Amino acid sequence: MNMAIRLQQAIDNYLQQREQIGHDTSSVFSSLAQYLVHCSDLFQEPEWDESNLSEWEAELEEQMVRLLDGDTEAEHDLGALPLDRLEPAHVRDFIGWFLPRESVSSDVIREHGRELGAWFGYLKKHGYWSNERHLDFLAALHEVVEEAARACMLARVLYFYVRSGSAMSPKVRGKRFTRFAEGHARVARVNGQGIHFHFDSQGHELGPVVLPDRVLEYVRQADVFDIELGQREGQWFIVDVGPVYPGCVYVEAEEFTGLHKIS
Repeated sequence: MNMAIRLQQAIDNYLQQREQIGHDTSSVFSSLAQYLVHCSDLFQEPEWDESNLSEWEAELEEQMVRLLDGDTEAEHDLGALPLDRLEPAHVRDFIGWFLPRESVSSDVIREHGRELGAWFGYLKKHGYWSNERHLDFLAALHEVVEEAARACMLARVLYFYVRSGSAMSPKVRGKRFTRFAEGHARVARVNGQGIHFHFDSQGHELGPVVLPDRVLEYVRQADVFDIELGQREGQWFIVDVGPVYPGCVYVEAEEFTGLHKIS
């Protein structure tokens, strides 16, 4: 079993094969590389001290200049990272957290899942992975792809629902807000009244947030919303909403022993 191959080489070899049959799927692996380099535990930044702080500031200044010039397509080279450093948890985190954070569609989620599944098969076929390792990675995909697709669909529907003003009951429009809560909120429970949220900054559940039954069908307990709630006339409403993440990529802080999200 050849486990010494570099991750970048394993990706490049696969992409060359795909290009030969007319399939350009490089964007999938560009996104994966971006996640692994900047957001996973595989490329930890060195500890900075006063002696090299000026170097960091200079690099940051150069990056800001490039962004202002419209150069946002940075390369994300995986360097000499061995293939065997990649774990199923990285795949789950990439599909279930990184891609929803980028506000992609559910179709994009499924496309990434299919392509990664094909790549996993390539790695097994060419002897880079054992059958057991291959099955572990497929299990991670099976766990997260449809859940992430559901969460992305929910986020998209809620975005337009809130922007249209439909989330605010006509009888309370124009009333003064008496309270706000914002941040990452976990769905504590869903019942006939709506969604009850738990914010880390709050000592109790907030809700219910009443939504149409058809929308509630897409909500699962333990989903994590990037959300702002406002209270008017004693009722909670969604004021703004961003990505929604499936609960399978989040754990309670005291249980957390896995990957460290650094951004």
